[in-house]
Amino acid sequence: MKKVFLLTAISFSLLNANAQSKKAYAITSDVKGSYNWVTVKEIDLGTGEVIRTVFDPNATNNVSVKNLDGQPLARYDWTVAPTFSGVAAAAFDEKNNRLYFTNMRGHELRYFDLKNNQVSVVVNTDQEFNTGVKTEEANVITRMVIGADGNGYALTNDGNNLVRFSTEGKPVITKLGALIDDSKNGNVSIHNQCTSWGGDMIADSYGNLYVFTMRGHVFKVNIASRVADHIGTITGLPANFTINGTAVDANGDVLLSSATLTDNYYRINLGTLKALPMDKKVEEVWNASDLASSNIAYRNSLGQTPPTTEIKGNDVISIFPNPVASSFFNVSFEKITPGKYTIELTDASGRKVVTQVADIKGVQNQKITIPQATAGGIYLVRVLSADGKSVFQDKIVVQ
Repeated sequence: MKKVFLLTAISFSLLNANAQSKKAYAITSDVKGSYNWVTVKEIDLGTGEVIRTVFDPNATNNVSVKNLDGQPLARYDWTVAPTFSGVAAAAFDEKNNRLYFTNMRGHELRYFDLKNNQVSVVVNTDQEFNTGVKTEEANVITRMVIGADGNGYALTNDGNNLVRFSTEGKPVITKLGALIDDSKNGNVSIHNQCTSWGGDMIADSYGNLYVFTMRGHVFKVNIASRVADHIGTITGLPANFTINGTAVDANGDVLLSSATLTDNYYRINLGTLKALPMDKKVEEVWNASDLASSNIAYRNSLGQTPPTTEIKGNDVISIFPNPVASSFFNVSFEKITPGKYTIELTDASGRKVVTQVADIKGVQNQKITIPQATAGGIYLVRVLSADGKSVFQDKIVVQ
């Protein structure tokens, strides 16, 4: 079985070495108010001011477009083709200075290489990024972000395709599967077209993703289990404000852009989900189909992850497979102090389904058998140390 890790100690150290950035990239048009999403602008997250135009098909010449092997591509006029048909989603990889994006009706993962002054685009044609017929709106990738583990994550409108792509070395694209509604979501399903399509994604320091939908609903997504928790609805936005772009700002709040309005950007705190208009210094707010920054939520101003007493899905403890389609799952212990640990499986009501003591002597997998009468659903796995302290907890889906 392939194990899924949410976050490694290495990725923590890399991500937290620098403070939050003050810039983001906005996918706009060359004319304010237009819905032709072909222009890329770098904006100031604090003021909304446009710092520079990265790409404008009407003004940019000598565009370099290559495949992953560095071979030039000349299929059509690349002066307009990099963003032809409009950009549906984008994510900024600060470490490699790349702005990843995908087009509205395309099957390719592309990126602007921002390391030099020439406009340079690299095209990845791996069919693993193909999520279906793009004339069907459900299959269009509209949410994309770089996670705390350094990988990129992309999500289709209908939530049925979560795709991971590596940003280091030879690119690896992996289809992780459909998101799964938490039992508490009720009628607000991550798959519901009326409430949950469109919008954008951000990531946090703990390895989670947050999906902001066009209609203002927010879901917290555990990457390992793919469970989406509906954590609330944003308040304080104008009635006709559609959420189309999100980016974490330098203070850890989330900046929201709309594809329809140019009056202002809005900010929210993840704790309150209350939107407040930006205290803008310039009249230069663009309607944008997407925002992309390198910042992640819950990283403080010193660039350190807030302390936690639990180790959630990292390279110390992990659970697999997830979802569980058989009668057992494994708890993997990799870099943890040897000793006795108690593994608990509890249902949504808090009732303990399994309690098992494991004597961990090094790197090992502990098999946990699920009782035959156990109903399908979402369960909580906890690992306790010998002194009763919780060192790991995560959700698991039993099918």
